[in-house]
Amino acid sequence: QVVDRKSDLARLTGVDDGEEETVINLTVKPGMKNGWFGVANAGAGTDSRYAGDFNVNRFWNGNQITFLGNFNNINQLGFTDSNGSRFRRFGGNNGVNTSQSLGFNFNVGRQDETFRAGGDVLYSHTDQDTRKRQERQYIFPDSASYLNSQSTSRDKGHNVRGDFRIEWKPDSFTTLELRPRFSFNFNHSLSADSSLTSAGDAMRSPVNRSINTGDSKGNSYEAGAELWFNHMSKSHPGRSFSLMAEYSMSNVREDDYSYSWNKFFTPGVDPDDLQDQYTDNHTWSNTVGFRATWTEPIGDAKKGRFIDISYRMSYRWNNADKMVYDHPVTYPGDGSDPVIDYLEEVWNPDLSNRFRNTFFNQRIQVGFKKISKDFNFNVGIGLTPSMSKSDNLINTEKNISRWVWNIAPFLRYRHKLSKTRSITLDYRGRTSAPSMTQLQPVADMSNPLRIVVGNPNLDPSFSHNVRLRFQDFNADAQRSIMAMADAQVVQNAIVSKTTFNQQTGGQQTTYANVNGNWNAGFFAMMSMPLRNRHWQTNIHIFSRYTQSIGFNNGQRNRSGAFNFRPSLGLAFRTDVWDIELRPFYGLQTTRNSLKSVNSNDITNYGARFNGQWYAPFGLVLSTDLSFTANRGYAAGYDSDEWMWNAQISYQFLRERNATISIKAYDLLQNKKSLNRSVTASYIDDTSYNSLTRYFMLSFSYRFNTFGKGKRPSGFNEAVGPGGHGGPRRGPGGGRPPRF
Repeated sequence: QVVDRKSDLARLTGVDDGEEETVINLTVKPGMKNGWFGVANAGAGTDSRYAGDFNVNRFWNGNQITFLGNFNNINQLGFTDSNGSRFRRFGGNNGVNTSQSLGFNFNVGRQDETFRAGGDVLYSHTDQDTRKRQERQYIFPDSASYLNSQSTSRDKGHNVRGDFRIEWKPDSFTTLELRPRFSFNFNHSLSADSSLTSAGDAMRSPVNRSINTGDSKGNSYEAGAELWFNHMSKSHPGRSFSLMAEYSMSNVREDDYSYSWNKFFTPGVDPDDLQDQYTDNHTWSNTVGFRATWTEPIGDAKKGRFIDISYRMSYRWNNADKMVYDHPVTYPGDGSDPVIDYLEEVWNPDLSNRFRNTFFNQRIQVGFKKISKDFNFNVGIGLTPSMSKSDNLINTEKNISRWVWNIAPFLRYRHKLSKTRSITLDYRGRTSAPSMTQLQPVADMSNPLRIVVGNPNLDPSFSHNVRLRFQDFNADAQRSIMAMADAQVVQNAIVSKTTFNQQTGGQQTTYANVNGNWNAGFFAMMSMPLRNRHWQTNIHIFSRYTQSIGFNNGQRNRSGAFNFRPSLGLAFRTDVWDIELRPFYGLQTTRNSLKSVNSNDITNYGARFNGQWYAPFGLVLSTDLSFTANRGYAAGYDSDEWMWNAQISYQFLRERNATISIKAYDLLQNKKSLNRSVTASYIDDTSYNSLTRYFMLSFSYRFNTFGKGKRPSGFNEAVGPGGHGGPRRGPGGGRPPRF
């Protein structure tokens, strides 16, 4: 059973926070609650490719422990180390990734459920090799400017983290929970890039050439805990009260060595600019928080009318030190290359900063909730005062202190049209304060051609978010329908504001508030069988319009982008065949308010085919083939891509527990990775290195020691459900079950 349920926070406190999660409810047969089950896979391939993973599970008397691991260099990330949220130079998810992960999780407790403890401890390591090619066209009202660049980066990270949960229920009305957590993180990043900035349309003339390298090492440790108390009144049904207290700390250190050399071609500008710097970054913070909620029925609780009142506060003090040291550079007068003195480091006070930041956020919320057999209704309003203060220990003139008050209404209505059909309307008003980086008026000049400086006069942004969703799932008819429309309007949106120096090709970016940013979208999905239940059809439709306000060298530009992506799938499935064909089409159009800025249209179209054949003696043949055509990108980026993968497998042993397979990836060696990003200030086309053709031999073994339990009527142990021949489903071989 696949269902949507409220978040842990909403279910524990009784106050709807608007968040949901999709879960799968599994019912275990009485004779199958004790035992071991799991799977282990190992494979080796050409070009030194390898992949291996395991998952071992032990269940006993309502308790569970799981051991799992994943080791590969074929871009199959397990639980990653998330260092990108901590360290400045850690890259994204492109390129070729090698990863290893190992961990366990557990859930144990008393059979009467009065006490339970669970959690997980996970280790992960990633090694990411990324190579990027980029062409960016800056949108100017009176001229054209282009940036062509190539870059490489190598990011290595180690992470150990643990999350735990201890729950005690002394009675059916009271719950006490403790949720401690910790993490240790290590990162080493290397990067190098070369770029050329040019101006003009037909005959582009060079403005500058830039070479940048970086070497960064960082480590961090973090810890925290939450303590929850929830009580539901025994004498007054419907009344509940909850308290939460939390504490967390973080300490991040990073050493960064950077080299930047820029050569200028414009007459009257110094031909060379060279910087070689060492930066010592250290940020550490502590956070304390508190939350109290009260739910009170209006009259008889059976009538389903409630008042929700909640108060939440978070107080965080954050310290950030960035100390920049220059290696002196000497420029010989004879035209030879500049000389760097690596033995001396000179502190640069203009680029350094030492901040002591304080944040105090509160939310006071009052809501009315109506629950009935046919509908749920929740409406209310929140008041969110927040304070931010930043003291600059180097330059007190750049201190910042401000209070901001916002009102955040919310509404949620869900009508149950039938047992499987519903319609939901959501509205949320959310405030978002600018980050201290966006506020602090201290220039980041680690790249002299890409200077970033904050704006202390920024106001918080406020977004209106509305969503309408219809869903219908009929298990007997095997029909599923879902349609959703959503829209967002942002007041005082925070956007980048970049000005360009056409003589040097350099740019300086700050931030500004704008109005006029909004987007709206529609998504629909329908899946249903034809008259012959072996044939299944499904339709996906996605569309979105986004209006973005930006600045083009100081001039305001309104950019509108429309995306439309329909696809139609037709599948044929039996115990022997599993075949699906899906053609698709994608259109993206961009229009700008500045008349001198060109409009852009790009299209993507093609089709995908997947096929599997299951022989009664354990042989399985699989293949997938796709074709994608890209049109409308910058010169050299349009492409036609064929992607063909194939696999042959053989299942053997008594229960077909073992499988040996040969896999071929990207047989045509045609894999590409392209992306277009359109803003009100520029159009960006990028391509990345990709994992290309390899062959791999793999072995897989599944095991299961659970009891057989009571079999449903019509089950034949030799041939599976319904007495049909062919592969059995689930543990033991054949196709995996479909959810």
